[in-house]
Amino acid sequence: MSNQPLDPEVLKQAGQHSIARLMLQIYRNFQAQTSLRYAQRGHEGLSLVHTFLYANLDVAGTRIVTLAERMGTTKQFAGRLVQELESRGYLTTESDPKDRRASIVRATEAGWRFFSDACEVKAEIEGEYVAVLGGDKMQQFEQMLTTLALHAPAASSDADPLPM
Repeated sequence: MSNQPLDPEVLKQAGQHSIARLMLQIYRNFQAQTSLRYAQRGHEGLSLVHTFLYANLDVAGTRIVTLAERMGTTKQFAGRLVQELESRGYLTTESDPKDRRASIVRATEAGWRFFSDACEVKAEIEGEYVAVLGGDKMQQFEQMLTTLALHAPAASSDADPLPM
């Protein structure tokens, strides 16, 4: 701990020039753009976390506990997402014939349509990033993010998962 006098203005400036703040700003913009574009395609109220569930769903169906593990979240959070999507007709659930206590989650045709639309939206937004950065810089940016993500400690399973 330093014995130097604290200068609140210097501290404020240091806090405003943070890589975390920039990453959060980009993430929030990406999230807002996806939600807006999902709504424009008829998927009002859905967000990145819903697409992340689909990215972890097997075509033949997946148990909720397996979805939670793959998403890095709790069974309760995954269960809430499943209930929400099921109530909208995007998923179905049925008892697992191997274990009646467990449920198998399957996408409906509407659910796969949503995921297809979500993949298109992701490609559109990433294409806009390429238009700003250029192809080479975008590729470098993705590589740098991947490197940082691989070296970051695992997040708590109580946190909402990072979407696709």
